[in-house]
Amino acid sequence: MQNKKTTAHAAFFQRCKLCLVLIFSIFPLFSQAATTVLQNCFPAPVTYTIHTDTELPSEENHDGYSANVNDHIAGNGPAIVANCTCPYNLYASTAIYETTAGGSPLPPGTNGYGYLTEHLDIDVTAYGDAIDSPDGHGLPPINVDTYPTPIAGMYSTNEVQLRHTEGTSDVCSDATRPADASTMKRSFKWNILAFKFYIKKAILGEEIIPSTVIVQNYACLSFGNYCSVTDTQWVSSIQVTGKLTAPLSCTINAGSTIEVELGNIVTSQFVSQGEPPTNYTLKDVDITYHCDDPAAANAGKIKFSLTADQGVAAGSNNLIAKMLDRDDIGVRMFDQNNNDIVLDGSLDLPITLDSQGNGKISMTAAPVSTTSSRPQPGKFEGNVTVKMELR
Repeated sequence: MQNKKTTAHAAFFQRCKLCLVLIFSIFPLFSQAATTVLQNCFPAPVTYTIHTDTELPSEENHDGYSANVNDHIAGNGPAIVANCTCPYNLYASTAIYETTAGGSPLPPGTNGYGYLTEHLDIDVTAYGDAIDSPDGHGLPPINVDTYPTPIAGMYSTNEVQLRHTEGTSDVCSDATRPADASTMKRSFKWNILAFKFYIKKAILGEEIIPSTVIVQNYACLSFGNYCSVTDTQWVSSIQVTGKLTAPLSCTINAGSTIEVELGNIVTSQFVSQGEPPTNYTLKDVDITYHCDDPAAANAGKIKFSLTADQGVAAGSNNLIAKMLDRDDIGVRMFDQNNNDIVLDGSLDLPITLDSQGNGKISMTAAPVSTTSSRPQPGKFEGNVTVKMELR
């Protein structure tokens, strides 16, 4: 009986010993290695440049529209080489961790966007290191949702696919490089972004985007574990310049020809060269037009002019439109205040538009003799082209 008790106690102690071994072997799986942040790794921040020239379709050109431009836009600029001050306990076999954070220096705009221009705000997305992905494909995005972005409020991403060691690519300075380290320096490129515009106010013609830094990237190299965002240093800026264009869409007289009947005139009524006939009533010429809604807020950018298709009579100061197959008669036009209108396309008439984009210009017209003699009897006909274009 005593032997059995001894055997039972021995088995009990063996089981307990096994339990202790299992417990102590599990604990290390939940511990984290200390993070050592490498210092002085990168030079002054590099600036990458992007030029955008985007045409905005008319259906998108209205207040409150968000227009996606493109994902993965690469800025032009050089790669960045790391030259860290490495500690003595970093070896060729040490894995180097990479952390990237991103934000924007733009002031706050509308609805969570950053301010860009009078008509445009912008929302940006930063990306991780693109040294192995020149077009940005497959890179993890870094959302930016605060303008301007404080460092402590930046989102970050850790490079997990390419775990370089000091033996595969060198990040240390010449003075602190460990033995057997790689002779190939490790390079980085933080030059990828995506953005979308917010149309605060519909544009007409083009909106110039001045050279503006819209993204700033921060990075950190470490070993043992990844850096925190507050350990990162400013490594690159991405600036954008260019323009956003929107076509002018206006219709004159609903697309129809404006026909003006000047009536029957007796040749004896033509008394003075270049002047309307005696006792002649000027004929009304009302030109109506409609422009898409964006034009209503930008009427000052629209030029309204008239050009005589057959040219203007010599010596008339561009006031008399020549007629088809007639050199002795022409037509003059006047504004609603009876002022002369030049007909060589150089006149820039002011226009007004109501909130629906509609407007009208009222003028008058009269036939005149182009010579000191009375014009010959007979029909006459001519054309004047009305144009609306951007200044």
